[in-house]
Amino acid sequence: MPGDGDRRERQDATRLFVAAAIALIVLITIGAAGIYYFAEMVGSADPFSEGLGLKNAALISFAVSFVAILVMAVVSGGDAILGELPFTIAGFLIFFVIFWLMIAWIF
Repeated sequence: MPGDGDRRERQDATRLFVAAAIALIVLITIGAAGIYYFAEMVGSADPFSEGLGLKNAALISFAVSFVAILVMAVVSGGDAILGELPFTIAGFLIFFVIFWLMIAWIF
């Protein structure tokens, strides 16, 4: 017969699975929206157009920075989520500014 410890472990495993499934669905949805957005921009591309403005570059930069920080937080074992929050926020802002200006400049 399963004891209380086994039931708790099963509930924790179920919660973890549901959280991972929800995170995966959210990432797939964001990815699909990004692909739709880029496909719309590429379809109406003109080689002599002005290119991306600061607004569009900021949107793209936010997505790239968020994914980069999220991957680093997950790879570090979750320590960067709570223990090093100021460094994580500072890293996000630095990534955001660098990506934002470089995307606006190059494209």
